[in-house]
Amino acid sequence: MAKIEIKSFFFDLIHCKDKLLLTFDKWDEEYGEDPRGPLVAGIRECPDEDLINLLINIQRMATGFGQIKELMDAAEQAEVDAQHEIVDADSDDDDDF
Repeated sequence: MAKIEIKSFFFDLIHCKDKLLLTFDKWDEEYGEDPRGPLVAGIRECPDEDLINLLINIQRMATGFGQIKELMDAAEQAEVDAQHEIVDADSDDDDDF
């Protein structure tokens, strides 16, 4: 299994997730009976400042997931490279016979 070092942006992701969920929970309570649905009603009725903060948190989460993907790709590539080195070393040993 690939090892990934814990980076500070992981904590930012958790923080953004919590803020998003709090906003959605608030909208569920506030607009649960709205015929448009809580998400649509919440976005429509949300003050501009709060909506901008919501979108910034979504953008931060997307960026963080992109960074995680890069880390995972690098870790997986390191594992593949290590396996190739083992195979190459075994092949070199076979040439001695």
